[in-house]
Amino acid sequence: MIIEKFNEILSKQLEAEYYTAKEMQYGNNAGTFLSPFEYKEYLEEKDLKADFDNKYITKLPLKTFNFKCIYYCLGIELQSAIEMVFNWENSEVFSIGRFSNSFLESRIYSEIEGTLNVENVPTTRRRLKELLEDNAPSKDKNDIIIKNMKEGIDFVNALPEFNRDNLFKLYSILSKDCLEEDDKLRIGDYYRYDTVEISRYHGCPHNLVDECMDSLFSYVNELLNAKKTDKYLMMMLPHICHYYIIYIHPYFDYNGRTARMVSYWIYLLTGLKNFPSFVSEAVNQTKNKYYKAIENTRDSHNDLTYFLIYLFNITNDYALAYENLVNIEKEAKTKGYIVTETEINYMKKILISYEGVFSYTDFLKTVNVEMSKQGALKILNKFVDFGFLKETESKSKTKLFDINKDAIAYSLKHLGVK
Repeated sequence: MIIEKFNEILSKQLEAEYYTAKEMQYGNNAGTFLSPFEYKEYLEEKDLKADFDNKYITKLPLKTFNFKCIYYCLGIELQSAIEMVFNWENSEVFSIGRFSNSFLESRIYSEIEGTLNVENVPTTRRRLKELLEDNAPSKDKNDIIIKNMKEGIDFVNALPEFNRDNLFKLYSILSKDCLEEDDKLRIGDYYRYDTVEISRYHGCPHNLVDECMDSLFSYVNELLNAKKTDKYLMMMLPHICHYYIIYIHPYFDYNGRTARMVSYWIYLLTGLKNFPSFVSEAVNQTKNKYYKAIENTRDSHNDLTYFLIYLFNITNDYALAYENLVNIEKEAKTKGYIVTETEINYMKKILISYEGVFSYTDFLKTVNVEMSKQGALKILNKFVDFGFLKETESKSKTKLFDINKDAIAYSLKHLGVK
């Protein structure tokens, strides 16, 4: 690719929206209309640029197994998303947690509920309370997973050093009594001893896993021990670790759950105040976008920008949703309505998943609960009564609802609410 054309396209990426491969090839917004061959050339040129000092591309000192390197581009979209997270530093939603008694409780419930739902493990808040607070005995594998998650959170809250032994301890805690025989590691091994496939991707060849993971430990600890570190990089570090473990896939199973817990662990070790208690919960509510962000990163030769933008955007979306819920709840009280924690959770999911007018069946899909039509309409009509929702006209007999934009105090740019 001619260097002038490469620089023009990269500048467009950095100065506007960070376009995906599909958008760069077929999207009118990007305006590049690259052929598949040209896009491949563009990626190869970025690989080459990342191997040298480049003011646009930051190469990470992490071992790779399929492309030259892992890198990110700190353009306008990523910078803006990170800056917005910095602005939440003094917000209750990033510290104590508006809807729980303590940050720890909020973290436990959000992490467990969010992570389990990402991996389609059914659970309820009531069952979580029984297991975590009332110490109810485990009835099935799901209950064991929940108790393992709680033990894993307790483990990383103790701030152990991030190294091979402690990662193995965390993985052993999370996977205890939950692995199929074929997914168990051999005695004495830290990582898997055979190949794995994840969707249409391959994990790292098993003979390279140890070397790759050692590069992660070295990289993280070097940053944590540095006296001065770029604030953007430290904010990205938990998410970089999250992606890298999914990318390497060091185990036969429990890679995603381990990666998300490692992300929280690294956040604790950084001492950051801007990492909220609800990241896994937010991922759960947007898991199609989560998997797409991973795919975009893999398909673009490990350009982490896509994964980072996604995670910072959903962090901001959820923070804005929580802030709006505070105002909505107050407004409901002035009208004589007491909003339950369950109803707050429903409103939060409506805000995050909003794509326009919706029916009661759409609502049930969003909140992912079994409920009768009458039960769903009762809840939605209550939301209309105190002003969160409004009814909209329908050409059919189906009753439709929309968010009442006048009830939204904080602009929800990424949620489709203007």
